[in-house]
Amino acid sequence: MDYENTAKKILQRVGGKDNVINLVHCMTRLRFTLKDESIVDDEAVKKTKGVMGIMKKGGQYQIIIGNDVGNVFNELNKFGNFSNEVKEVPAKSNEKKNIFTMLMDTISGIMAPVIPAIIGAAMIKVLLTLLPMIGVLSTNGQTYQLLSVIGDGAFFFMPVLIAISASKKFGTNMYYAASIALIMLHPNLITLMNTAHDAGQTVKFLKYIPVTYASYSYSVIPIILAVYSLRYVERFVDKITPVVTKNFLKPMLVVLIEVPIALIILGPLGAICGNGLSTVVYAIHDKLGFIAIGLVAGVYPFVVMAGMHHAFTPIKLGMIATTGYENFICIGELCSNMAQGAASLAVALRSKNKDFKQIAGSSAFSALFAGITEPALYGVTLRLKRPMLGACIGGAVGGLVGGFFQMKCFGIATLIIGFEDIVDEDDDLDFVEESNAQLLDNEISITSPVEGKVIPLTEVKDPTFSQEILGKGAAIIPEKGVVYAPFDGKVDAVFETGHALGLVSEDGVELLVHVGIDTVNLKGKHFTPKKKSGDTMKKGDILLEFDIDKIKADGYDVTTPIIISNTEQFAKVKACEDKVVTKESKLLSVQ
Repeated sequence: MDYENTAKKILQRVGGKDNVINLVHCMTRLRFTLKDESIVDDEAVKKTKGVMGIMKKGGQYQIIIGNDVGNVFNELNKFGNFSNEVKEVPAKSNEKKNIFTMLMDTISGIMAPVIPAIIGAAMIKVLLTLLPMIGVLSTNGQTYQLLSVIGDGAFFFMPVLIAISASKKFGTNMYYAASIALIMLHPNLITLMNTAHDAGQTVKFLKYIPVTYASYSYSVIPIILAVYSLRYVERFVDKITPVVTKNFLKPMLVVLIEVPIALIILGPLGAICGNGLSTVVYAIHDKLGFIAIGLVAGVYPFVVMAGMHHAFTPIKLGMIATTGYENFICIGELCSNMAQGAASLAVALRSKNKDFKQIAGSSAFSALFAGITEPALYGVTLRLKRPMLGACIGGAVGGLVGGFFQMKCFGIATLIIGFEDIVDEDDDLDFVEESNAQLLDNEISITSPVEGKVIPLTEVKDPTFSQEILGKGAAIIPEKGVVYAPFDGKVDAVFETGHALGLVSEDGVELLVHVGIDTVNLKGKHFTPKKKSGDTMKKGDILLEFDIDKIKADGYDVTTPIIISNTEQFAKVKACEDKVVTKESKLLSVQ
């Protein structure tokens, strides 16, 4: 990387040195405090060679660089001689976010973990559609009925799955959340509500409070609202219950307070909102007819890149669950997927570059036969631009044809999970570098540098880590404030605030240990490094000590990502399946 050129372009694109109040950096990011963020060209910054992505958080404009951040920072200081003082960052960000964006982010984050269960159920529904058509299975038999139950189970009890996922998103008790969902789906409640509704009556709670009729099976938004409110109910009850009664009184009060709120206020409100969102989307379809399907197919790649596609999942699932099919969004998605695969296949056939032929060919196969379009979208069509345009046009035409002939989707077998990629403006589009992945004869095991509970990187509340921008790995919620050497090697870098370490093993594995989220803002408080940059280390050596309680007391998340920062140099990086690890436990392996 040309650090000077990268620094020069970054400075230009953030509005010049006159727009910079101060600049600091952590282990992976440049952290600008700017006078006016509105004049920054975000897209141009993202396209700068060496930039992995951007974040706007806590009043800072953060540019993700990776391991070379120190070199870029030094070059930036030559241009502007910026202050290296870390300013106190207010807990509440001034970043504006509209309601629609917040809703999309929340639904997407909650739905993503539920998708595997939904795919499994959807595949059963696909079989129930195909097998009777070819005469293998009778729709009147008990086998068909049993398979119907299997295929419908995850859909009917979807609020329970979503409650579990939402409890993690909102930080509430998982079992309270699941209990609320199960109560909303209890057969006796369903019978009570249906009987009153059929008789033209309204169920009354405490004789006077009406309980609005609503069906919660197959629903999404009602339970999300209920779990969101649950965290406030939990806090309130925790404050008012005496310590000696918490074991039995707190659970009872939480349920007694939250269930009426869910059934009387939030449940009906959620049902109305869910129906409203579905109505708006399908109103567009009703107005434009099959043309709307073509439009969806044409723009769907950009919807994926914006991370909005999961927000449509509840609508699609609800339509399939209630009517048996979906004939709008699913058809647009299918045509978009096929167009991406076809465009990638065309590149594979026409390209004269052998390496690129292989990449494009495998990308086309995954898109056409598995519905996985990330390789085609980010590795081929978006990179070459013209194939991307062709894929959008082809998808739109396919959507028009599918809509005109009234195609229907009876089950969702594959779903696209997209993320925002970084396009390097200086790349030569006609050339693809050879992969530098190392195929090692033996697997390298890396023990855990921190003791505690292991969670996937995807659950870390920072997209830099959760989207694996810096590399693959795992995260640990520490139980002991000590970082140990996970292997023999060298301490490559100890950040001046002590919150992050860069380690290199004798086998060439580069490991980033980042204690906490945004803990750079503590300016070294509660961290005591035991090694300095350049020191050698032996497996088990104490590298860093930190005070978990004091970090939490200052309002910071202590979740510690452990990243293989040179992931691209290995064919495979795998996290262990253990839920709790010690310094002797295997955490990661590379090959």
